[in-house]
Amino acid sequence: MELFIEMAGPVGLSLLVFGGLFLLAALWCLVYTVVSWRGFRDFQKGAVREKIPGSPELMSDIMNYRGRNPGIIFIRDTFLEKPRKLEDFKTLAVFFLNRSLRRVTHRLRFIKLVAVISPLLGLMGTVLGMLTVFRDLSGAARPDPAVLAAGIWQALITTVMGLFIAIPASLAYWYLSGRLGDFRAEALGFSFRIRAALGASEPGEPGA
Repeated sequence: MELFIEMAGPVGLSLLVFGGLFLLAALWCLVYTVVSWRGFRDFQKGAVREKIPGSPELMSDIMNYRGRNPGIIFIRDTFLEKPRKLEDFKTLAVFFLNRSLRRVTHRLRFIKLVAVISPLLGLMGTVLGMLTVFRDLSGAARPDPAVLAAGIWQALITTVMGLFIAIPASLAYWYLSGRLGDFRAEALGFSFRIRAALGASEPGEPGA
């Protein structure tokens, strides 16, 4: 391991750190999204099965919710503002949904950053390695082809590392973004169902 780090240099070490942080962020986003979506679906199924959307019982459960599910929190915060017009409701719903999911979106941005910057870091490591190789060769009276080949191989390690990190990071970003988008759509759809059941006059009042 020490030999590998020595060959990859500081750029390779940076890529290893980025790769580790990417794995942690992707795993956290996956677990958080799955658990939150499952909890929201359980709440939604229970609400539809046991209560009529827009009923005082359901609105009381939403308004008094003190849990950490982002889907339910966004509905609670939206209706607490008591928007009267549909356009106001849509604006508030999007705002509060984005705010409740910001912990996930921040980590998704970091994953996208890793996917973009890893190949560039790998290329920079390769360029720096090649500069070192040619500098050493310029000072040798009789360049050894074996030394040249070993130097080029060492310089290309960072490029391979950058691609090895960037490809999974890109796949993880698009997969997790898709799951988050589906969660957002389902949460927004349920909030509009509740508003439609409440009526357009006083959407923030339970049972209105």
